[in-house]
Amino acid sequence: MPSYRALKVDLSAKFKDSVKKDNFPEFLKTSKAILSSWKENDFKNIIELTIREVLLDLVKNGADITLLERVFQFSIDAALQDAAAGNVPVFVIGDMFESSTISECEKYFSFVESRVEIFKKDIFFKVCKNHLLRSCNDLLKRLSRSQNTVFCGRILMFLAHIFPLSERSGLNIISEFNLENTTAYSTNDDMFNDLASEKGDVTEGEISSQNQSSFVVDKNLYQKFWSLQDYFRSPNTCYNKMQWRQFTSCTSDVLTVFGSFKSDDANSSKWKQAKLPSPNGSCVYFAKYLTSPKLLELELSDSHFRRYVLVQFLILFQYLSLPVKFKLESYVLTEEQQNWVKETSKSIYKLLEETPPNGETFAHDVQKILQREEYWNAWKNEGCPDFKPLSDRAEVEKKLKKRPIEDIHTYPNKKLCPEVTKIWNTKPNNWEACRSAKRNFVPPLESYFGITSKAEGGQVIQKKDTTDSKYTWKALRLLCMKSPYIFTANTAPAKSVSEYLETIVQKVAKEKPQTHQDNMTVETAVAEDEAMEDANEDFFPASEEDSKDEVKKENVLTKALIQTISGKLQDNWKTLAVKLGFQDDEIEYYETFPDAKAQTEQMLTVWMERDGTLSTFTKILQSAGLLSGVLSLITS
Repeated sequence: MPSYRALKVDLSAKFKDSVKKDNFPEFLKTSKAILSSWKENDFKNIIELTIREVLLDLVKNGADITLLERVFQFSIDAALQDAAAGNVPVFVIGDMFESSTISECEKYFSFVESRVEIFKKDIFFKVCKNHLLRSCNDLLKRLSRSQNTVFCGRILMFLAHIFPLSERSGLNIISEFNLENTTAYSTNDDMFNDLASEKGDVTEGEISSQNQSSFVVDKNLYQKFWSLQDYFRSPNTCYNKMQWRQFTSCTSDVLTVFGSFKSDDANSSKWKQAKLPSPNGSCVYFAKYLTSPKLLELELSDSHFRRYVLVQFLILFQYLSLPVKFKLESYVLTEEQQNWVKETSKSIYKLLEETPPNGETFAHDVQKILQREEYWNAWKNEGCPDFKPLSDRAEVEKKLKKRPIEDIHTYPNKKLCPEVTKIWNTKPNNWEACRSAKRNFVPPLESYFGITSKAEGGQVIQKKDTTDSKYTWKALRLLCMKSPYIFTANTAPAKSVSEYLETIVQKVAKEKPQTHQDNMTVETAVAEDEAMEDANEDFFPASEEDSKDEVKKENVLTKALIQTISGKLQDNWKTLAVKLGFQDDEIEYYETFPDAKAQTEQMLTVWMERDGTLSTFTKILQSAGLLSGVLSLITS
C-alpha cells in the first residue's frame, strides 16, 4: 500500500492534469478508485488539501486566471457532489486573496460575484456565511476607501446580495456614525491673499478658466462651506443650541451662494473640458472632496458637486426630524427648528430642480429614495423583524379581497336560502327599513309596569315579581330610557332593588293622566317584553323575599300642594331646608332662583322626589313651628 505522501503527490498531479483538461469528473472518479478504502471524512479532507495545495502552487507560478477560476469551480463541484465540505470554496477564494496583490484580488473577486446564486444555496450558505463575511472584511481592511473605492463598493454590494435584508451584521442597529471621516481644509491666510492674484494664471496641470466670473471665494465662505461636513458626519451636534445657530448660519449662506451662482451643465462642465492627468488614462474619480480654495469656484459651478452637497443636507434633515430608537430623549427639535427644516428643505428641492441635467427628475427620485428610507427607519425601530415571503403576502391579500361592488345588486338573485332572499327583498331601501316605526319594540312604562286607570279615578298597579332578576334588569333599562326619576339625587339609605322599583313605579303612576287609556293591553306588553334581548340574566343578585302582599297607599306631597303652600313658607324656607336635611351647598344652589317662592318650590320638589310622604313633611313642619300657617291647606 503506498504511503500517504505518495498518494498526495499522485492526487496533486492528477488534479493539475484535470484542471488543464477542464475535466473534474475524471479526477473525482480516479480519486475514488485510489482512496476506495478510506473513510468518508478522511477522503473529504485529502480532496480539500489537494485542491488548496494545487491552487497555491498555481498562484506562486503565476498561472493564467482561467486555470485559477477552474480550481475555484472544481471546489464548488466537489462540495455539490459531497466529495468535500461545503466551506471548501470559501477557503479556496480566501487563499487566493491572501496570496495575491490588490490588483489581482480585484480580478479574482469576479469569481464569487458571478456565483452569488450558488452561495445562496443551503449547502453553502449555512456553513460558508461566517467564513465568507470574514474573508470579505479582511479584504476590505487591506483596501483604501479613497484609492480602491470601486472595489470596496463591489465587495459591499456582493455582501448585500448574498445576505438577507434582516441580517443584523449588515445593519447599523444603534445608529452609529463614522466620526473618523473627517474633511480637512485649509486655514492658512496667505493662501487666500494670493488667491486673487493667481486666479487668472494658467499653469501646466491646472484647470483653465476662460470665462472668468465676478465671484470671489473669500476665507469666510470657504470655511463656512467646509465646516458643514462636520455636521454631516456627526448629526447629533445639531441638537446643541450653540452648534445649531452656527449650522443654520452656515447653511443659509451656502444656499444663498448656490442660488446666486450659476451651475454648469454636466455635458459642458469645466471639469470635462479640463485635461486632468490620469495614471492609466481612465476617468478620474475622487472619493473624498478636494478642499483646495483654488477649486471651490469650479466645484460650486459643477452640477454633480452641487447635487452631492444638497443631498447631504436632505439626509441630515431627515435624521434630525425622524424618531430614531437609539436617540437620546433630549435629541428633539423644537417647533421653531422644525419649521426652519421644512422651509429649508423646500429651498433645497427647488435648487435641485434648477440644477441641470434633468433637475426635476433627479429631485423627484431623491424624494422617493428618502421616503423609502423612512420605511427602513421604522423597520429598525421595530427591532428589524423578519420579512415574510411575497407568496404568503399574496395569499393573505387574496383571502382579504373584498367582494366587488356590483355583486351587491345581484346578491338576492344568487342561489341562497329562500328566507334570506325574502328578507333581502322585503324593502329595497335598507336604511328606511331600519328606521321604520314597526321596529320600535320598546314598550311604554305604563304597559310594562301594568299601570291602568280606573273609571272613577286613580290608578291600579298590577303586581310584578320584583325578585326576578330578568324583570328587574329590563325594568331598570326601561326606566333609564323613559323616566327622569332614576337620575335624581337621593340621600336616603340604600334600598333593595324591589323596594326601589316599587317607589319609582308609584311616582310614575301619580303623573299618569287620569283620562289616558292604554292602547296596548298588559298581555301585549308582556309579549313584547319577552321579545327583548335577555343579555344579562345574572346582572343583579336575587333580592330577599318581600313579605308585603300589597303596596300600601300613602298620602304624598304633590306638586299642586307644593305650589299652594310655597307662598306661606317662603319667608322661612331656609330654616325649613335645614330641618329637611339639606346641606349648605344645596341651599346656596336654591338661592340662585329668582325669588323666595321659586326657591321654596324647588327645595320642596327635590325633597318630594327623595321622600315625598305627607306625614313626614307634617312632622317636620311641626318641629320647625311652621305647621299652623299651612295646616288648613294641607288638610283640605
